[in-house]
Amino acid sequence: MHQQFSVSPAEAKRAKWPHEIFLINLIFNHIFVFVATVSVVGSFPLLPALVPIISCCIIGYILIKSKQVSASDETWFVKAHWQICARRNRLFILLLSVPCVIAVGGLWLSKTLGWAKIPTIALIGGVGLLPFMVALLVLIILGNESVHLARNGKLPKSFVELHADPQVVSIQQSDSSGEK
Repeated sequence: MHQQFSVSPAEAKRAKWPHEIFLINLIFNHIFVFVATVSVVGSFPLLPALVPIISCCIIGYILIKSKQVSASDETWFVKAHWQICARRNRLFILLLSVPCVIAVGGLWLSKTLGWAKIPTIALIGGVGLLPFMVALLVLIILGNESVHLARNGKLPKSFVELHADPQVVSIQQSDSSGEK
């Protein structure tokens, strides 16, 4: 369920911005740049380190900018979308740390038990990376939905109930199927 608000086109554009940056990090950086850098790892072994560096910069920008926007005189609607995006960024940091811990633990376990390279890669990929990729897909879908909601002047009803601004009046409630 979502709540509709009366917002100007400029306000909707400012509300979309954090979600678009978040999607750039997820889609462009963690998928395209990662695949491109891994494909040339033989020639440039440190190039895959570019992905976490870019990601940390983008995540840091969103988290810092979210705090700046919440302290500014920006409209409540725009502040709400920055808060939603900052919360998803914190979730992404947690989701990103889990496969890193599993990878380091898998490599340590492999060295300790003397496993071959293939079972180690299968363990790290199946237990660490596959769930991360599924979570990444879910975050991409949520990010796309947030861009759509911001463009149409909507917010999730659950967010509005938790963080309601008494000065802002919603126009209507709608469910996700588009019915009113």
